[in-house]
Amino acid sequence: MYIASKPCIICRGLDVQSAHIRYTGAGVGMKPCDIFTTPLCLLHHREQHSKNEQMFWILYAINPVARAIGFALESPDKKVRERVYEYFRTDTYRKFFAI
Repeated sequence: MYIASKPCIICRGLDVQSAHIRYTGAGVGMKPCDIFTTPLCLLHHREQHSKNEQMFWILYAINPVARAIGFALESPDKKVRERVYEYFRTDTYRKFFAI
């Protein structure tokens, strides 16, 4: 997968997994859409899941939604890029961006 080929967005480590941003609205117990993934090393991915996720991202001063959308738009997978444009056709995105 494209995301896993990138370095960790926190420490630049290379032992990376695709980390889904869980608070993006998929619902309890559901995996978020793949446009909401960022590359995190194993250590930071575990940390992401071990605490309040929004606080995790605030502590590292990262807007994970913006970063994930950027990665999705760079993806070689046309379907992933199309999902970004579908998402922005709705007003759902406004809760993550002050536009």
